[in-house]
Amino acid sequence: MRIGMILDHEFPPDIRVENEIIALKNAGFDVYILSLNFGLMPTIDDFHGAKVIRIKANEYLIKKMRALTNTIFNFYPHYWSKKIVKFIKENKIDVLHVHDLYMFGAAFLANKSYNLPVVGDLHENYPAAIKSYNWANSLLGKILVCQDRWRRLEKIYLTQVDEVIVLSETFRNILLKKYDFLKKKNIIIYPNVPNVSELLTYKIDKNILEKKDSFIIFYFGVIAERRGIFTCFEALKILNKEIKNIKLLLIGPVDKADRPLFKCYLNDAQIKDSIIFYSWKNINLLPSYIKICDVCISPILKNEQHESGVANKVFQYMLFEKPVLVSNCIPQQEIINEENCGLVFSSGDAKDLSEKIIQLYENPKLRIQMGDNGKKAVLEKYNWENTSKNLIELYKKIEKIKMNSVSQNQKGKYF
Repeated sequence: MRIGMILDHEFPPDIRVENEIIALKNAGFDVYILSLNFGLMPTIDDFHGAKVIRIKANEYLIKKMRALTNTIFNFYPHYWSKKIVKFIKENKIDVLHVHDLYMFGAAFLANKSYNLPVVGDLHENYPAAIKSYNWANSLLGKILVCQDRWRRLEKIYLTQVDEVIVLSETFRNILLKKYDFLKKKNIIIYPNVPNVSELLTYKIDKNILEKKDSFIIFYFGVIAERRGIFTCFEALKILNKEIKNIKLLLIGPVDKADRPLFKCYLNDAQIKDSIIFYSWKNINLLPSYIKICDVCISPILKNEQHESGVANKVFQYMLFEKPVLVSNCIPQQEIINEENCGLVFSSGDAKDLSEKIIQLYENPKLRIQMGDNGKKAVLEKYNWENTSKNLIELYKKIEKIKMNSVSQNQKGKYF
């Protein structure tokens, strides 16, 4: 069976998509990826046996069209639908796997003449995510991007999709409670867990950072207000009075809307000497940075979007034996408490965050025990090899239904 993945970003890297592709290829499925090409990434045509088809595009225009999806300037679905039709024809696609809610419309437009089964992969709670984006909350953003329209569109799209993939049990329960037409059996959970075997192949560079006697707090990923980074800066002001050798290591790109405030914090006399910042590092260096640090954090602000799942970084921190300090977003809080691999602080509360860091600073044995617990949990439970079983079973089910449909000479919708 030929699976056609639709991804409106350059590929690779996208760890979630990469892991899904590898799992499906290993299970014997043919996978084709339709992605964008801004000229920034190596244009490989083969990824672990999957064929990559690229659409040459202007990154600036794509971002603008994407932001205007579901507005009066709704050009993006039509732009993509033509590309998807060609993709289906040329590669004889049997099923569409569409990443991100805002791409569902394009897939449905393209699929009108083909009636293929559509699997919708929700990387996030998009209607909720829109609320947290600063660009969508600007004056112009509020005029153009009606957040209520996304709620209505989510409902429409979910009535048309055949199968849904979500990040967590929490998010599945939210959708089931919200929409009574959804069935639990048609919503599978595929969390953002790591490919353990691949991560463990990366060599550890013990000299990647001059640590000396510093106590290092580490965050890896997009840097933005909604990710709780500014809460960390405020906590750092408190911690500088308690821990003289504390450092906050940040690696990741800064959201454009948050750059002015981020720069102010970097230049703040109270904390500037305690901040180490890199806008980008290769993923193969991540284990080395985690290993040299003392505590790793996921301080995302508590909201509907962040209740949809757990960031990949949390499991990566755990794998490399570090205690994880997370905000009280339900999915990540549940894992940390269940596995006893870190501590939880109240979202946006710099004082609580600083107190939890001090607790870990003063208890080296506790840090070691929590690190051991985290690694054990990832090796046994929260890993790609284990969670990909749900994804493979989903596609085996689709394949069986399609084969039965062909043998009985049936026509019409997937279900």
